[in-house]
Amino acid sequence: MPSKIIQVQIENQVLKLSNLDKILFPGSGIIKAELIDYYRKVAPYMLQHLKNRPLTLIRFPDGIDKIKFYSKNKADWTPEWITHVMLPDNNEIQYLIANDTPSLIYLANLSAIELHCMTIDTKNNLPNQIIFDLDPPEGIAFDEIKTIAFGLKDLLESYGYVPFIKTSGSKGLHVYVPIIQQYTQDKVIEIAKTLAKEIVAKHSNTTLGISKERRTNKILIDIYRNHRSQTCVAPYSVRGKENAPVSTPISWDDLSSLQSAQAYNIQNIFEYLDKEGDVWQNIYNCAKPLHSEIGQIVPEIINNSLSLEKYAEKRNFELTTEPKPEIGVNNSGVLRYVIQKHKASNLHYDLRLEHQSVLCSWAIPKAMPELPGVKRMAIQTEDHPMKYIDFEGIIPQNEYGGGEMWVFDTGELNMIKKEENKIKFALTKGKITGEFYLYRTNEKQWLIEKKEATKGLGSIPIQPMLAELSKIIPKNFSYEIKWDGIRVLIRKEGEKIEILSKSGRDITRQFPEIVNSLAEFDAQSAMLDGEIVVLNDQGIPDFPKVISRMHLTGGEAIEKASKTNISTVYLFDLLYLDGLDTRNLPLEKRRKWLNISFKDTISLRFSQSFSDGEALFTAINEKQMEGIICKRIGSIYQSNARNNNWQKVKVKNIEDAVIIGYTRGKGDRALLFGALLLGQFVNEELVYKGKVGTGFTEEKMKDILRNFANIPKTSKPIKEAVEEEMSIIWLEPKVYCEVQFASLTPNNTFREPVFVRIIEEI
Repeated sequence: MPSKIIQVQIENQVLKLSNLDKILFPGSGIIKAELIDYYRKVAPYMLQHLKNRPLTLIRFPDGIDKIKFYSKNKADWTPEWITHVMLPDNNEIQYLIANDTPSLIYLANLSAIELHCMTIDTKNNLPNQIIFDLDPPEGIAFDEIKTIAFGLKDLLESYGYVPFIKTSGSKGLHVYVPIIQQYTQDKVIEIAKTLAKEIVAKHSNTTLGISKERRTNKILIDIYRNHRSQTCVAPYSVRGKENAPVSTPISWDDLSSLQSAQAYNIQNIFEYLDKEGDVWQNIYNCAKPLHSEIGQIVPEIINNSLSLEKYAEKRNFELTTEPKPEIGVNNSGVLRYVIQKHKASNLHYDLRLEHQSVLCSWAIPKAMPELPGVKRMAIQTEDHPMKYIDFEGIIPQNEYGGGEMWVFDTGELNMIKKEENKIKFALTKGKITGEFYLYRTNEKQWLIEKKEATKGLGSIPIQPMLAELSKIIPKNFSYEIKWDGIRVLIRKEGEKIEILSKSGRDITRQFPEIVNSLAEFDAQSAMLDGEIVVLNDQGIPDFPKVISRMHLTGGEAIEKASKTNISTVYLFDLLYLDGLDTRNLPLEKRRKWLNISFKDTISLRFSQSFSDGEALFTAINEKQMEGIICKRIGSIYQSNARNNNWQKVKVKNIEDAVIIGYTRGKGDRALLFGALLLGQFVNEELVYKGKVGTGFTEEKMKDILRNFANIPKTSKPIKEAVEEEMSIIWLEPKVYCEVQFASLTPNNTFREPVFVRIIEEI
């Protein structure tokens, strides 16, 4: 009977998977579907260790208790999208390479349980690692193997190397040493053998001899994995043994408590990865020259001089709080980066990349690029000390770089390639991630470019944060004026500006004077939160005037209104800035970065905050304005959320309610309506808030009734009983209004409600 075949899409490839219920590990009952699922989940960790490395597969088509076979050469039926290479010294074998998740899944579907890879990278066919395979005979205690591993670690570190370790998934341990990729395989073998001989000389229970006679009760220091034709089981590869153990990269600290080379398997490895992540993620940042060749290596070049002399010359450390020029020490094996926002004579960003114990630095006037093909100027500056990685503070105005500085983003750095005039690097673990290129155009002038696009500004929802209604002014908050206008979110991408209402409606065209002012906002990309108002002669918002502006459609009328009925947007929050989602930053930092990014104009203003909420409320009350907004200090921005981090205190009892229907009119209202039925959403459930039948003019009622013609009719949307239900026309809850009321009834409906106005969008 033919096996069942299913089709799945993995990233951009459609794969056919077969025999998913076949048992591959009979003792534990693990089936092929579980193997495939493991490789799918582990792909983000595993692929960087497989990238560009020729593979040897060990396939178990009928399970680990049946015949296995080794596979190197690409089969004729292999899909064309699977990467394959022929090595310069062997044009008979087309080796497979797994550079993406679909390739990994494809191999798993072949029941290729074990993936073994070479030490070379096919970009230049030279090795970038030395492998020491600690292979014990039967009966050797695991603690003995660990002792040899720690001894090898000490030896390697004494020569300046940074060793890494993983379980074999079988009996032993594998020690990897990342090296600069510029040596022949013969040279690497020579060094590996020299180092291994030193270990064997110190430990009588070890040997370099492969023959069984020489290996009696001794641990083989297998350096032969480094030969060109040899491979070693890949990091995170499953082994063809019961319980599906995994060859797992671990930290040296974790080695002490490790009980077995098969401690991790496809069931429990993700507990370790969730806790520790890929401890080998930055392994090649720690690449070193072969110790025998150090005197012959051309120095790495980012700066001609890696000293901190220029840094020290430019600063008076009795005046500035910047770190003193001390060479940092980083034993973690993880390189770091920082992007700092710097308000000096000009607002700009500073990019700093860790290299040989200092931070190589570039000033970037227009922010890191977010899209491929966009090149930005990067001006190389002096190297900075490692302690600058988390420096924030105010540099005195008369000092070099005088002004305020903040950490904009920080994370881990993968230095991929360094040449005299070109640098390729990747930023990870921060918020601004991806691969970048730096190109030198002259001595200090560079261009920076991003390799591929990220979600960027498009990932920020068009959903503003909302405030809860409060009857008291909370203590120890920050306080702002509640502007009586149109709530908007503003998107700026380069020269393109969009003004979006709370519901996402594009109203950019209606406010050209605001668009012109926003062109001066000092950011390449940003999402801003604010309120558009039209102010009267006393500086108080006039709501009908701003609503009339929003409803204008003719170009001539809009242009005229922009000069005679001038609108102003008060900005009060920042959701996104130059590649950084700022919503999880504290309120004060978001508002500070917003404030320094522009200067107030007639149509563009910063909504000031105050520390005395009672005094502000008194002033607002005297001016008969709407109220105040109270914001919890240190709070984050929560899109489309209403909670007590933001609270609104109104001068009168006024609330927003959604119109859910209306009653048929009688008497002089026979051609209009009697009252509006109101509701509010509480925990996403619509609840009844009563009726409002006062506060209308006849003209306003006609306008409202005309608008209702565009609202779909519905069945009763609430569960509460309502009087005279037979005379009610129910509407979908689309239109909101403001209602003034004396208090709430015991049933939680409005007492003595008075209609104030329709809120066009909310």
